[in-house]
Amino acid sequence: MPGPDVIVIGGSAGGIGALRGILKTLGDVRNSVVVVVLHRAPYYAGLAEVLQSYTAIPVREPATTPWTCPPGEVTLAPAGYQLLVGNDRRRSEQPQTPVQQYERRPGVRAHLTLDAPVLCSRPSLDVAFSTAAGLANSVTAVLLSCASEDGAAGCEAVKAAGGRVVLQDPASCEAAIAVNAALRRVEPDHIADPPGIGRWLAELS
Repeated sequence: MPGPDVIVIGGSAGGIGALRGILKTLGDVRNSVVVVVLHRAPYYAGLAEVLQSYTAIPVREPATTPWTCPPGEVTLAPAGYQLLVGNDRRRSEQPQTPVQQYERRPGVRAHLTLDAPVLCSRPSLDVAFSTAAGLANSVTAVLLSCASEDGAAGCEAVKAAGGRVVLQDPASCEAAIAVNAALRRVEPDHIADPPGIGRWLAELS
């Protein structure tokens, strides 16, 4: 099933600064869907505007659910919600069973829920990564600086599903707990500082 590459980027403490370094070197992502999940308090607003100041790539927070994640844009997880990533569906012309009345399509949608926090976080990196692992598309999980192990299990899920895992170099992290936990679980496809991650993703796109 053809479809855009999907890049899911997650981080926490130090993640905004790391994401800035990535966005400044990422360049053209017109053929990729980019989803960003950063830990923040439920009342913290204005992050989309902050990230937009770093890049010409449009940065948007979902205002409804499900939310279409178009290629060439950054979809930012809103504060206070879990963000699940899934493929588009359309009604089948010849369903064989009630369950088969909807066919999976290559487009990507974000679904927002009020499910419980995971490792004290909502949005959770593990939730976003693990749901992205089930996409029909090619998936790359990018784990940045984070002061908990959130994201490590999600990286393992993406890798097990045949996707790629990119980790911020622990030496460049403000908090390396998550990336060190991921290193104990998976063999990453790439490790670099944030600008290096952006360049690697640009070549991938």
